[in-house]
Amino acid sequence: MTAALSRQDEVLSRLLDLARSETPLPCLRVRACRAHLVKAFDVPGPSIGFLLQGRKRALQGGQWLSVEPGELFLVPGARSVDVENIPDPHSGEYLTIFIVLCENVLEAARQLLPTFPQGEPGPLAAVPLAGLLGPLEDWCEALQRGDETLAAHAMLGLVLHLCRLGHQGLLNRPPPSLAAQIRSMVTQRPEREWSSGEIEEALAMSGATLRRHLAAEGTSLRELIANVRLAHALQLLYSTRLPLKAVAQRVGYASVSSFSKRFAERYGMEPSRIGNA
Repeated sequence: MTAALSRQDEVLSRLLDLARSETPLPCLRVRACRAHLVKAFDVPGPSIGFLLQGRKRALQGGQWLSVEPGELFLVPGARSVDVENIPDPHSGEYLTIFIVLCENVLEAARQLLPTFPQGEPGPLAAVPLAGLLGPLEDWCEALQRGDETLAAHAMLGLVLHLCRLGHQGLLNRPPPSLAAQIRSMVTQRPEREWSSGEIEEALAMSGATLRRHLAAEGTSLRELIANVRLAHALQLLYSTRLPLKAVAQRVGYASVSSFSKRFAERYGMEPSRIGNA
């Protein structure tokens, strides 16, 4: 075994320990015990995932991108993508650490790399971890110490490494979006019975103006609220072992059957398919 491979195995082991620990992390632990396909999974912004157990496939341009342990899954900008998560045949577990990169880190990278190209963020990518081991080691160590400031600094280093590998598109600034503002608002309280009047008041906008702007962005208030709730439910299903009734209640559904129906309509599978409860 080469020294480089041994170092990579050590980093993967540390990431695996973090994913399985009770340590609060500034990211999502994604765990599943059954293979499943999620249709139109909404990624809100530039994101990365460390695949630790199992295999991921993502549909892009009519072709499937495969991501294996030892690779970073890069989503360089907001989009909806069909993803398939496949547990490891030996452990029976799919496990990923998934991080939506915070704007503070992205803006710091933009300041350090002011000549990054503008345009489309670029395609999904599977990036070997071999060229990212330094900042990953720093990130793991900072999180194990509970030092969020150093963890953010290490994540900045990781973003800069990705840019040097040709993935500068993740630094592109998205155009301002009313839908994004509403998503952020509803995400704070997905279980709440949000009314149009409350949102109109918060945004200082009339109902007609709100509907017109959202229609121009290809959505509606009802669709936005439902999608935020179901996205939060998907996160709970991946990261906890809560029963379906508890998940449904936490995202504003009184009925498990109604929740399951809406979830299946949105993602193309029953929520029980993830198999963590």
